[in-house]
Amino acid sequence: MADYEITREKFMSTDEVKRLLRTCEELADLDLLKGRQTWVTRHMLVALALRSGLRVSEIAALKIGDIHLAGKETRLVVRKGKGGKLRDVYFNGSLANPLKAYIEIKARSWGQPTGPGDYLFSHGEGRPFTTTALHISFKKALEKAGLPLHHTIHHARHSYATHLLADTGNLRHVQKQLGHKSLAMTGLYADILPEQNQALADKLTI
Repeated sequence: MADYEITREKFMSTDEVKRLLRTCEELADLDLLKGRQTWVTRHMLVALALRSGLRVSEIAALKIGDIHLAGKETRLVVRKGKGGKLRDVYFNGSLANPLKAYIEIKARSWGQPTGPGDYLFSHGEGRPFTTTALHISFKKALEKAGLPLHHTIHHARHSYATHLLADTGNLRHVQKQLGHKSLAMTGLYADILPEQNQALADKLTI
């Protein structure tokens, strides 16, 4: 870990995140009108990756019963985290609302199973998407949005962590959300976002 760094190339800026989500949403709306599934699912994948910080293996293993959308707390349960550890990941309406809509579309429009034991991302017969398929789908979203293709779905996790820490300043919260063993690992994300540099420089009073 001593040699590992979260460099600027490993996460997306605020503008890049917004551009990627906007592109996916627009294409998802079009696919929905035409009765297609590809971009509806891809938009959900990108939104989940960017707004939860899950590892791709955790996304592939996520079941509908692990997603809690009712009540005061909106969260999901990661049952197959790194090292086999279980954790809760909390999220707000920017992810809760798309999740509700996606699960409803799967059930009502596509006739796919949406019981507690069914995978969130699955083929029509219920088989889960592989991590490779999720990697490829994320890359196609990047390409369509015209964003740098060196990014990967794991960079969505880096982006989530970097922006969450910048927004909250709460290292312990970010650690728990990501499922890190130590604060030292989480601390790798404690860098200044490029777009904040000028605003911080402007605060100098001398």
